[in-house]
Amino acid sequence: MPVVTIQPSGKTVRVAPGGVLIDALRLAGEPFEAPCGGQGTCGRCTVRLIAGDAPEPPGAPPADLPLDMRRACLARVGETDLTVFLPEAAGRAEDRDEESGDPAFTPDLSPDVLALSPLAERLKLAVPEPRPEDGLSDADRLERALRPVCGEAEVVLSLPVLRALPDALRRRDGRIEAAVVREGRLLHVVDLAAGTGAGRIGAAIDLGTTTVSVQLLDLAAGRVLATRSGYNDQIACGQDVISRINYAAAPGRLAELQARAAATINRLLRRMRQDIGLAAADVVCAVLSGNTVMLHLLLGIPPEYLRLAPYTPALLSIPPLTAAELGLDLHPGARVHCSPAVGSYVGGDITAGLLCTEMTDGDAEISLYIDIGTNGEIVLGNGDFLMTCACSAGPAFEGGGIDCGMRAADGAIAAVRADDATGRASYTVIGAGRPRGICGSGMIDLMAELFRHGWLEPSGRLSRARPSPAVAVEGRRARYLLAGADESATGRPLAVSEADLENLLRAKAAVYSACTLLLDQAGIGFDALARVYVAGGFGRHLHLENAVTIGLLPDLPPERFRYLGNASLKGSSLLLLSRAHRERQQALARRMTYVNLSHEPAYMDHYTAALFLPHTDSARFPSVAK
Repeated sequence: MPVVTIQPSGKTVRVAPGGVLIDALRLAGEPFEAPCGGQGTCGRCTVRLIAGDAPEPPGAPPADLPLDMRRACLARVGETDLTVFLPEAAGRAEDRDEESGDPAFTPDLSPDVLALSPLAERLKLAVPEPRPEDGLSDADRLERALRPVCGEAEVVLSLPVLRALPDALRRRDGRIEAAVVREGRLLHVVDLAAGTGAGRIGAAIDLGTTTVSVQLLDLAAGRVLATRSGYNDQIACGQDVISRINYAAAPGRLAELQARAAATINRLLRRMRQDIGLAAADVVCAVLSGNTVMLHLLLGIPPEYLRLAPYTPALLSIPPLTAAELGLDLHPGARVHCSPAVGSYVGGDITAGLLCTEMTDGDAEISLYIDIGTNGEIVLGNGDFLMTCACSAGPAFEGGGIDCGMRAADGAIAAVRADDATGRASYTVIGAGRPRGICGSGMIDLMAELFRHGWLEPSGRLSRARPSPAVAVEGRRARYLLAGADESATGRPLAVSEADLENLLRAKAAVYSACTLLLDQAGIGFDALARVYVAGGFGRHLHLENAVTIGLLPDLPPERFRYLGNASLKGSSLLLLSRAHRERQQALARRMTYVNLSHEPAYMDHYTAALFLPHTDSARFPSVAK
């Protein structure tokens, strides 16, 4: 097999002829990214040929590249040895530093379910000693000891539990503790401990397209022990769900995406366990919520048919699985419950997030729920009806697709002001210190400030009519300088291009137009809404006035808005702690009506009208016009 040599690192790897070059780079330990999902459209993975050749396949998308440059996601390794040079600006994966969450967060259980009914329980049992005349096995005696607790439920013992059972019963004369998870008429015994008194720990997991967040909870106390979040390692294979569906179509890549999702969750779990001194075996159950595509990828289910009409998922309700089946670093027998999805692009993150609202509590007032992320999911309704849809917003709200974008973590510019006289920016950085990039809320602030002070045209183009030291015109395009190289933490200037602003403009148009379509179908206007719930990790830094100024959120009185933060993660925590919430989620998933925007011609009309600041119909945003 030919040898691929990678410069300047000097790494080498042998690969079969015809292999995709980016796979060879990753095999050699170069964490290369292809945000377009290997379609050759983003240009992030270009490399320079030093020796040998790596042809791109016939019919590849055209690219204006020098003769010695190749797109690694398309180029194929030839029959002879190959040497490539990786430019500094190429698509190497950035450091994905995780951030700790607020360990003091306590899930807000509704008054009628304040008594905890956690998914997993640890029961103290006294199993009678064996007697030769009764003819009972160890398993029979354990089941009899469980009968007062499980009632008519069938006791399920896994092979690992059966292997541990004989010694566990005899080590302490039958005094054991059993970690059990009740699933309908089944009672699963997850773990046996001979009087160790180990605590009951559960994990709540939000598997987002861009960001993954995990919490560990003490189920007995209803208390969060630790929270962490980080970038989804799948970003290297595509920034949005469609890119990842395309990437998964090639042989071996679905398994790679599954492994990357599990690795992200496991990395966060490992760091939290180290922080608070837990072992993997201490975590005996989990609730995992994510959009429909992310769950397909985690389970290793081909997602291709979600992209093709009629956009059919393999399943919407996933049966409980074990951590070992998913490759998660929990107790191997830990029961993992996945939140049910509603449609092809409205997943369990929404059915979990709705538990944090009053929309499903019999409330007669109509509310709007907006989850703003790489996908924008919208729910409209009250206690009588729920309509939902999803739009492809892209990763701009989470810092993706922006030259200097990043998540809302330490070092991110989260708030921006623009000077009316010079156009120069002043900003606030999360965690103080020098900025490393700008997050979604900072981008919204920047767009609103530049528009408000006349530095940005309604079309989203930087104004050439007002010269500013912060605006650099480069031919037909322009860039806005946020921070110079001497001000940033990276030693490089932080600048936002017009392409970045266009990405944000398209993202806000997608979300607003999806909201508009749902309200049109319900026959009401925005003024009929009693509340607007805004979910999404960046919401804690969002400035309402600026979100309205760019036309992302409707122009309503501030008191009608409620910020939920990461509602998917909070809802997953509630599901770990409360049987009533688990039953409530199943019921609301069954009664939600899914509206497929691809079947709605009016959606593109609404979308086109929203590609303007704040909107082509200024009457929709009277406060901005004023």
